[in-house]
Amino acid sequence: MKIIVYHAGYGCDTGCCGHIIECDGKSEFEFTHPDRPEDYRAWAEEWVRKKFGAEHVADLDWDNCHVTNDECY
Repeated sequence: MKIIVYHAGYGCDTGCCGHIIECDGKSEFEFTHPDRPEDYRAWAEEWVRKKFGAEHVADLDWDNCHVTNDECY
């Protein structure tokens, strides 16, 4: 199991963005961003913990994640 978190827009022309968490071909979007760059990984790990459980934090494929606090896509 590999889990990826990445920044993305929402809808065609909404101008809104957030992050997607993806695992096994399934994805979920949230209108959320971490507060500071030094918090990016901890923020993504917490999302994995809430969504899949603490045992899956190790499945976070950080090398393929793209997390940002930019609120404009």
